[in-house]
Amino acid sequence: MIARRPFLFAGAASLAIVGRARAEAPDTIAGGAVIGREKMLVVAANAGGRVVAFDSSAYFDPNPAQVAADDVIAVGSYCGVRILAPIFSRGVKAIIATDAGVGKDEAGISGLKHGETIGVPVASVDVMSAETSNGRSTLLGTISRANAQARALGVETGQKAWRAAELLTRAPAGKPIPTQPGAEEAPVAVETTGKGRIWATPGSTSIREKIPTDVFCSGANSSRVFSDGALRMAAKGAIANDAGIAMNKSAVEGVFLLAQQGVAAASVSTMSARLGEGLSTWNDGVISVVNDVAARLGVGMSCKEAARLMLSA
Repeated sequence: MIARRPFLFAGAASLAIVGRARAEAPDTIAGGAVIGREKMLVVAANAGGRVVAFDSSAYFDPNPAQVAADDVIAVGSYCGVRILAPIFSRGVKAIIATDAGVGKDEAGISGLKHGETIGVPVASVDVMSAETSNGRSTLLGTISRANAQARALGVETGQKAWRAAELLTRAPAGKPIPTQPGAEEAPVAVETTGKGRIWATPGSTSIREKIPTDVFCSGANSSRVFSDGALRMAAKGAIANDAGIAMNKSAVEGVFLLAQQGVAAASVSTMSARLGEGLSTWNDGVISVVNDVAARLGVGMSCKEAARLMLSA
């Protein structure tokens, strides 16, 4: 099991003066602890707006009414269009997310280019400098890339993300820009057998019902949000993207958390399958990480073979 720091919530906003470079990270993120399921943290505020953080983009949906057009959003999810679409659609000043090791066809950072196209500043954080599914850690990470709008505001590669976020508060107020997450928006049953089904799904939140005889292949990362979804579905087995592994192996933490519940789980290499696309996980994915339950089944090959083993167990 991967050890995590205890949960410490700091809800008070820190004040900063526009234009003044802060020497240290705001107190609200200094400890680096996770924010919590479905929670939103106001990290800092200045005359230009707020810096707001979420551990996962999956937690943005319960909080959209609390997000303002003057906010800079930091999420512990990857910087892909599928992930950032609800935030672009809501309308915010700027976004910071992790680069997930860039991934196959640069799916982990596709939100940078899309943001540039629609005029929204977007920056990514190096996957090994921050924990996945940890909004505080995202802001303590190191900027790996920035689009043209973010660079124009002073965001640079190698900069601490919290400092970049403060610079991004200088951006114009955001406006809603309807953005589609992509073609694969609904779960698809890719195989049906007498023992159950195998699903390809964009993420672990896409399937709402219980699937105790089924296995799912997710396009999202394999963090604890992935394990939460698998347990909520009561899935027989689960496979997702390793999203570059990340600091403290947090992008694959869910694989090992599921072992504690006796559920076979695995990840595919981010360079083998496109993030956000369950069909790419299914069709292209090459297994990179397995838990003990999956290892006992002989899992350790292509996603298709791994999912079939899990289903037939």
